[in-house]
Amino acid sequence: MKQAVILAGGFGTRLSHVVSDVPKPMAPIQDKPFLDYIITTLKQQGFDGFVFLTGYKSEIIENYYKDLDNVHFIKEETALGTGGAILNAYEYLNDDFFVINGDTFFDIDYSILEDFGKDKPITLALRYTNNIERYGFVDIDESFRIKSFIEKGTLPNNKIDGYINGGIYYVHKSALKPYADKFNGEFISLETEIFPKLLAEQILYGLPLGGCFIDIGIPDDYYKAQDLIPNWIEREIKPALFVDKDGTLIENTEYPHGKDFNIINETVDILKEYSAQNYHIVMVTNQAGIGKGKFTFEGMQEGFEGIKEFYKSKGVVFDDIEYCPYHKDAAIKEYAYDTLLRKPNPGMILQACEKLRIYLKNSIMVGDNKDIDNIKLPYLRCNII
Repeated sequence: MKQAVILAGGFGTRLSHVVSDVPKPMAPIQDKPFLDYIITTLKQQGFDGFVFLTGYKSEIIENYYKDLDNVHFIKEETALGTGGAILNAYEYLNDDFFVINGDTFFDIDYSILEDFGKDKPITLALRYTNNIERYGFVDIDESFRIKSFIEKGTLPNNKIDGYINGGIYYVHKSALKPYADKFNGEFISLETEIFPKLLAEQILYGLPLGGCFIDIGIPDDYYKAQDLIPNWIEREIKPALFVDKDGTLIENTEYPHGKDFNIINETVDILKEYSAQNYHIVMVTNQAGIGKGKFTFEGMQEGFEGIKEFYKSKGVVFDDIEYCPYHKDAAIKEYAYDTLLRKPNPGMILQACEKLRIYLKNSIMVGDNKDIDNIKLPYLRCNII
């Protein structure tokens, strides 16, 4: 059984003047509860066991989902925190399970998280963001072990982007046993009490993943979700061919830009083949020449348009173009950052996944430089040509 443990006890204080008569996860998105969209994506990925950890107006959730197969409702009579709510349901938990925040929609491929975390106590699904001022960020090492959680009030000056907690955890029940043995119904936060202990033991991991993300905790995002989520759910899930530009699509002259470029003909057949197989075609390119003052945005965009024009004549359409104008040694100060957007970091890949519904497990990155185009994601196949 693939089990989802859903944290659904939230009152939704910041939403109370917008949605006041239901638990926050049941706030209506068009004609359905928010939670329904999460359940839909879970069922699509083979989940067949559900544990709802409820609190405020729990009867609304219980009545709505009582006919689900393999379902349990565990109500907290007093606030227990995320850790306490899970420990309160300990006897109903599988040997491994996914914890999902009931007020956050993050459309990831759960099988990727499961494959990666099968030999790790707890693995967090991380989301890329260029807005760490709002969230803080999660710092990971090359093995995806979490090094620290950086709060938004203590951000380093040279950071513009990072990974944040996506609100989804893959958990092995054995990791919680020491806490379950001592649990007496007290308030325990998974994030501030249990995670720091696992962090100190260097056994807490975070895996960057991509997909539509929205937290309905504040009114602006709740209103935004009204169209975003239903429209996203209707999209076809397709794998993507991510392709480098300089040296792969066109000859790599010094800082190529504008329409003065030479197409690499050997790559044309590759794009035609993947396009015919109904892959998304996404260009991902480091464009440090902007930060170094070698060319302008207009020159870069002119080059993009020229490449798109050529490939359109061959029957290939680019679904998205992602670029990174930043470089730690950029001459222009506003671009002098060491960013997760710049390949081989995966920022551009993950950013594309919030625009297109991409099946990452079957996707592929094609480039010409083994040091740059081998993207730092353990589940993305990269071919250097």
